[in-house]
Amino acid sequence: MPMLAYFVERAPEGDRRRSARRSLRLGAGSGAAITILDLSLTGALLETSIPMLVGAEFEVELPHAGNVKASILWNSGEFYGCQFNLPISPAALSAALLQSAPENGADPQPADPVAELRELNAEVERLALRMEGALERLTRKE
Repeated sequence: MPMLAYFVERAPEGDRRRSARRSLRLGAGSGAAITILDLSLTGALLETSIPMLVGAEFEVELPHAGNVKASILWNSGEFYGCQFNLPISPAALSAALLQSAPENGADPQPADPVAELRELNAEVERLALRMEGALERLTRKE
């Protein structure tokens, strides 16, 4: 489900070359609108008219995760693929997706098959991380 977001310019702190200068906040706000077309444990697909360079770093403010550092991996026109420096938790992903839930009891299942595949992919990523964690715990006990 698409989500609205906006950038907030931040004052530089510490080493300007390594610190994020923008924070992406979910919801409607002042400034140019950004649409998050896809959100997963490892990154997001953004659509915006704000020009960004591949390699640019910024922070995404997510519920249950706080500020998550991300960088732009690729762009095509107004579409930007970004990757989080570290994967977010399934709880943070769920909380962010809940902010984009349809209002007035609308059907939460997407009518678009591509959107449905994206949601299924996100679920597979969540399950893969849970399996990986469980396997790590299992091998540490032995």
